[in-house]
Amino acid sequence: MRAPKTPAGAVPAEVAARASQVAAGRDSLGVLVFTLSTHLPFFEIAEHLAEQFGELDVRAEISTAGPQRVQSVLDGKFKGIDVLVVIGETGADGEDQLMELVQWLLANGRQQLAENLIFAVVDDGRPAGNPVSFNHVVLPRSYFARTQQSGLRLPWAASARESWELVTAVLDYSLGLGAE
Repeated sequence: MRAPKTPAGAVPAEVAARASQVAAGRDSLGVLVFTLSTHLPFFEIAEHLAEQFGELDVRAEISTAGPQRVQSVLDGKFKGIDVLVVIGETGADGEDQLMELVQWLLANGRQQLAENLIFAVVDDGRPAGNPVSFNHVVLPRSYFARTQQSGLRLPWAASARESWELVTAVLDYSLGLGAE
């Protein structure tokens, strides 16, 4: 078992309060981390979410899938999911891929997932295109210095370990606060 990545006592009070509400309202929270491209660190992002939910004492079932939508359905990845976290890249291509996924979800009877979707963008330094109409979380890349200092193998990981933005967005959606 690994040690927590976040220093003890570093959980923001607002996040802890939301986590308490989620834990009191359900036995388990189902989260699917779906990647739009296999080269993105979606397994690591899912692992980080699981660690943060553990630190918050929220029972969460985190699974991963993508980018093949049909195969993911055949594998049962979309069953029992409360919140869908889509991992993509900045720019028009990433947003186009996201909209294709949303259209596919709607066309295949998965409106609730389309409505409870968080678009987590791995920042590649390119300017973002038009803002998407979903909850949009940017996972920053911090190359060289922070990666070398942290010893983590992925450049975004050092700064992502300090951020509660993605887990907060998932908690908000599970409480009905994120969907508009």
